[in-house]
Amino acid sequence: MPLALHILFLLLGVVLPVLLFVNARRRPAPRRMQWPAALKIRLYYGNGLLLLGLAALVLIVWYVTGRPFAELGLGWGSPPYDGVAVGILCAFLLLYGVDLYAEAGNAERQRETRNRFRELGFLPVTGSQYLSFLFLCVCAGVGEEIVYRGFLITYLQDLLGTAPWAAAVTLLVPAISFGLAHLYQGGQAVVKIVAMALLFGFFFYRTGSLWPLMLLHTGIDAVGGLLSWHLEERQV
Repeated sequence: MPLALHILFLLLGVVLPVLLFVNARRRPAPRRMQWPAALKIRLYYGNGLLLLGLAALVLIVWYVTGRPFAELGLGWGSPPYDGVAVGILCAFLLLYGVDLYAEAGNAERQRETRNRFRELGFLPVTGSQYLSFLFLCVCAGVGEEIVYRGFLITYLQDLLGTAPWAAAVTLLVPAISFGLAHLYQGGQAVVKIVAMALLFGFFFYRTGSLWPLMLLHTGIDAVGGLLSWHLEERQV
């Protein structure tokens, strides 16, 4: 395997998540705040472009090392997709719906979720903010899937093989890295994110395609932003 891929794995799979983890741990305890609208919008576009840049880096290194993009999941795999993988993804959608109800099913839950969103500070609270937030959703859906599923899983699968223990490591390492990168959202959110990453990783591992995951990832982020906007408008 080319040295460039090893370096890229260390950068994106180890160094970057550790830096994000350390940065999140150093932050002061969360408090309610409303970020200025201009700062939020800069964050949405800045972080979105950063995620696209990381994905572009993966694509460039992949191309330079002579690997086809289909190996990264940018093909359709082999439809019809593995029934177990599709079933797990459907189960995830069901659980996601249950979790949404747990966050906004009644007035008390809505108040708790609104307070938690305010502690994060960066989520949209108006329609104009939400439109800019959608840019970040698309960039996260595309960029994070290419990096954390397409690249990290393919790299580890090539490196370790397909034995049962190797498959477990191949799925766990990217999921944990993905979770550490989102520690700023809080420990409870990280647990959910790691679980989501494992299920998404399993789907990619069994099907070889990222397109359904990109669409689903974008939709999940978009629904989260929409919920934040909705809860703030109800408060007003």
